[in-house]
Parts: sequence; C-alpha cells; structure tokens
Amino acid sequence: MYFLGTGIANYLGYQMDWGVFVLGLLWALFAQLAALYLNEYFDEPVDRNNENRTIFSGGSGVLGDDEGKISRKVALSGFVVATSLAGGITLSLLWLGAFNLGTGLLMVLIYGGGLVYSLPPIQLARAGYGEFFAGIIGGYLVPMLSFNLQTGEAHRLVAMSSLPIVLFSVVFMLAASFPDYATDLKYGKRTFLVRAGWEYVVFLHNSLILLGFLVLALLLYLNFPRAILYPAFLAFPLGLMQIWQMRQIVAGAKPSWKAFTWNAAALVGSVIYIFTYFFWTR
Repeated sequence: MYFLGTGIANYLGYQMDWGVFVLGLLWALFAQLAALYLNEYFDEPVDRNNENRTIFSGGSGVLGDDEGKISRKVALSGFVVATSLAGGITLSLLWLGAFNLGTGLLMVLIYGGGLVYSLPPIQLARAGYGEFFAGIIGGYLVPMLSFNLQTGEAHRLVAMSSLPIVLFSVVFMLAASFPDYATDLKYGKRTFLVRAGWEYVVFLHNSLILLGFLVLALLLYLNFPRAILYPAFLAFPLGLMQIWQMRQIVAGAKPSWKAFTWNAAALVGSVIYIFTYFFWTR
C-alpha cells in the first residue's frame, strides 16, 4: 500500500524525493513489525492451541515455553527494537524537512492504531473491531502517509483508490478469522466473528465483496482514470471464487482454510497491485 500512495504522487506529476521515499517505506515496515510483534506477544496464550493455523492466521506458532519454541520475551524485544528504529526514522524525516502536521497525525494514527489493536486494556483485536481498524490503517492511512511525504498534502485519488481496497482488506481479515473461530471461541478471544456470530459474518463477508466491486463501478462516474480502473475488474473472478468457497463451507463441505485465506489475500492483493502498477506506469 505504501507504493500505491507514492504511485499516485508520481502519476500526478510530483517530483519524487527518493530519500524520503525510502525512509517512509522503512518507517511503515518498522511500524508494522512493531504491531506484529506486539500482537504475537499477547495472542500467544491462545494461538498455541490453534490447530488450524495458516500463513495468515493463528499466529506464527514459534512462541511458547515448549522445547524448540522461542520465548515470548523475544517478541516483546522485537517490538522495542522496531519502535526504536521507527522513532529514529521519524527524527530523520524531521531533519530533512519532510515532516508536517499531516505527516505527524498520520504516523500517530498508524502507530497508535497498531498499539491499541493488541495492547490491553483496549485491545481491539479482542473487542470485535480489530478487523475493521486494521483494514482502515493498511488500506487508507498508509497510502495517505506515503502520498503526504512526497507532496505535503492529501488528494481525492488516494481516498478513491483506498475505498475498495479497505473493503477488500476487511474481507481478507474476516476470512482469516474463520480458521481460528473454534480456538477463539473456546479461549474467549472475542473477534468480530465470535461476537457477531458466523451467520452474520458470512453475510457481511459476501456483501463486502459485492460492495467493493460496486464501488469500483461507481468510481467511473467520479472522474477516476478509466485506464487505471478497468484493469481492477480482472479481480472479479477472485471475488466470485471467494463467495463460492464461503457458500461451500456453509453448506457443510470440508474447508480448505489455506485455499480460502489465500484467495482472500489474492483478491485484495490483486487490486492493490493493479492500481499501483498503472499509477506508476501511466
């Protein structure tokens, strides 16, 4: 998503500052790592019992007290290191003069969002709102930050590009919560799926896919560049496949969680890639 925001800046004709680009990219990576390590630390007591772990859900599985496992304290140390590096990059951006009020606000929202996602007592990941919060941070705030670092401002193209991506990101987050459902329900991790119930989340999951493509269609009437928009509809078969897989699971078919979550990742990833590629090359 970071590349999408800078791609839009490039498309609009702004002169790219590659030093700021690299620093901003590193900041986003370290902020994401900090959030990941913190989430691993607090989720480990539940994740250790997950029997349906995928690459996108159930934690890494490397933490624990058993032989061959890594101590939880390592994840906490990783959080501290990533946070320190992100702080150092922030000072570098200030020194380069690439920092304004909007930049600071976006950084606070992104990093702070990563904290409240996992950190008690708020811990949005266990409050039923984490899936939506993560979708907004990754799908909207990160490209807005990368665009702001290059231009010092915001632009409607970033918001319009981000809206369907946020919707598909939430679809992915919801899909990734299904393999963990039994474990989360048993150990009291109140994800949105646990709180709302699987029947409602199935409906929401499928509806958000259709809404995402409806939003793409509506962008045609909002002066969104058509040469960039049309290729995004190539992801439509992935959306249909995701809905079909969900219907099969509801009908009682044995789920392939790996295929299910990978398809959800491919859906949002393909739209991100298409937008990013064409904004950079047009």
